[in-house]
Amino acid sequence: MKPIERLRALDAESKLLEHIGAALGWDQETYMPSGAIEERADQLAFIEALAHEKATAPEIGDLLGALGSTGENPGGPESLPTIDRAYLRVLRRKYDQATKLPVELVSELAKATSLSQAAWAEARKNDDFKAFEPYLTKMLGYQKRVAACLAPDAKPYDTLLDQYEEGATEAQIASVFGALRTDLVLLLDKIRGRPQIDDSFLRRRSPVDGQAKASEYLMKVLSYDTSRGRLDTTAHPFTTTLGGSDVRITTRYDEDFFPSSVFSTIHETGHALYELGIDPSPEYRRTSLAEASSMAVHESQSRLWENTVGRSLGFWLQHLPMLKQTLSPVLDGVGLEDFYRAVNRVEPSLVRVEADEVTYGLHVILRFELEGRLLSGDLAVSDLPAAWNEGMRRLLGVVPPDDASGCLQDIHWAIGLFGYFPSYALGNLYGAQWWDAMKAQGLDPKEAVELGDLGSILSWLRTNVHKPGAMYKPGELVERVTGSPLDPSHFVRYLNDKYAGVYGF
Repeated sequence: MKPIERLRALDAESKLLEHIGAALGWDQETYMPSGAIEERADQLAFIEALAHEKATAPEIGDLLGALGSTGENPGGPESLPTIDRAYLRVLRRKYDQATKLPVELVSELAKATSLSQAAWAEARKNDDFKAFEPYLTKMLGYQKRVAACLAPDAKPYDTLLDQYEEGATEAQIASVFGALRTDLVLLLDKIRGRPQIDDSFLRRRSPVDGQAKASEYLMKVLSYDTSRGRLDTTAHPFTTTLGGSDVRITTRYDEDFFPSSVFSTIHETGHALYELGIDPSPEYRRTSLAEASSMAVHESQSRLWENTVGRSLGFWLQHLPMLKQTLSPVLDGVGLEDFYRAVNRVEPSLVRVEADEVTYGLHVILRFELEGRLLSGDLAVSDLPAAWNEGMRRLLGVVPPDDASGCLQDIHWAIGLFGYFPSYALGNLYGAQWWDAMKAQGLDPKEAVELGDLGSILSWLRTNVHKPGAMYKPGELVERVTGSPLDPSHFVRYLNDKYAGVYGF
């Protein structure tokens, strides 16, 4: 067996264990009885330790070296095929990082994550931050240990950010977010000067069974292949990959606000379409190339489908009749224009996942600021609720009445995802740039949506964004696809054009 083929075979074994762990995690969030948490935590810790041992096997290092991959030249010699060089680069990065983490730390972290996740769900339900505080303190401590292992001389937050957006630093993101915040506040001020939109009909009581039928319809419209995935319900919607042909999504149903499930389902379907669209060839399947270029690129897919497509007038021109029929009589008497404006109402609110497109970025900026302070030691975990509430007041002008709708609303910190939150706002920027690139390359995506031709948009994304997987770094990918580096002006222009129409200014 050639060295590159042996390397792929070893990588495939690691991916199998990763997917087994994902299956256990999915079950924990969906159907597992609450009393099973202790043993499930041990199961996940055991699987994570095995996966880590596979990923750090000395044979992998030997094979990488034999193929010419080094820390200074991870892709190996230029004489190798392009796809092999990309694969060596990705695997060298993963191997070098994995070998820096002791297996004991990996196992401990897996068990702690499982217990913390369960504790978060209970604390959120009971609005009890004090009960969750020791778990969050442990998760923060574990992530600091991980960062110290990976890059002992770097800022912990920089190291963790790099896990989700390769090459990103706190200073770079702060610069982007500083300018973005200014643009968002200016737009928000314009909107505040206009009469507010009536969206009261969105809060009419809507039974779960009707919302579930709407979710099934929307998944089909977006071409989510349910022979390779499924939809379930959880406290916090997510997408998880259990295999190349097993990508599952979840949503949540609120009988007093049906848009929560509608847009969560579209959002998670966007994630699933990306995973299912990665190149299925043998060189990719079950290897580390069959992953996202970055989490921000991943979020660009969910945010593009949820907002640019799913909150557009053209989309509901096609699909509002279905929604009215499925949710009847909830939307009786509601016209297309009123519905479109209602689902695009801009108003500072408490919950990130239900925030409008204009204020959403401010929610992300708050989390970015807070997790940076937590990791630097500037903010104690015990002071998080007060800091959260003050940040909400400062950025959005609203203050949560309780921690359940405040600092307990997101699962991310409970499972150790410090550094993930910026991906959401960066994803908006990528998504707007993809959209403009479609237009520049001859596909009018707005017209395609109005004609019900979502397949043309999906095909473009599959070819340009999905299929390459991790072959290119995010900066390389955006330049290849659009011809320029990531540029926030695409998103700012999109928002201003759209909301000038929605609010009439």
